Amino acid sequence: MNNVNFNSEAFMQTNEYQEFIARNNSQGYLNIRAYAANSAIPISGLRVVVSKIINNQRVIFFDGSTNNSGIISSISLPTPKIETNNTIIPEHEDYDITATYNNEDLLFKITMFSNIQVLQNINVIPSVRLDGSFYGS
Repeated sequence: MNNVNFNSEAFMQTNEYQEFIARNNSQGYLNIRAYAANSAIPISGLRVVVSKIINNQRVIFFDGSTNNSGIISSISLPTPKIETNNTIIPEHEDYDITATYNNEDLLFKITMFSNIQVLQNINVIPSVRLDGSFYGS
């Protein structure tokens, strides 16, 4: 399966991009919080990739790392607009989150809604190094 960046010029010229944006003409916001030891130790430098499969292509919307506090703030993701009719279930868009820790991938699915801030907590078990330090320290 091919990987393609959502913001690449080549992908923006495709029909898949045009159809996706037509359906998802609003934005939702994803926050990542990575920690260990029941939130006591923030995990810095955790690589996080937010993606989605569109027409047999893995489209990457975000690829980055957590800061010293174990946080990535306000990743903007395309979502459908929410209708004002509150008697129907609001439309949403699902995304995949891959967090890489000690060469292992932690996988999460996230549902995003228009104009909503979503928090994905990533709890990891730190590995102790021979020098006594922890991953991320």
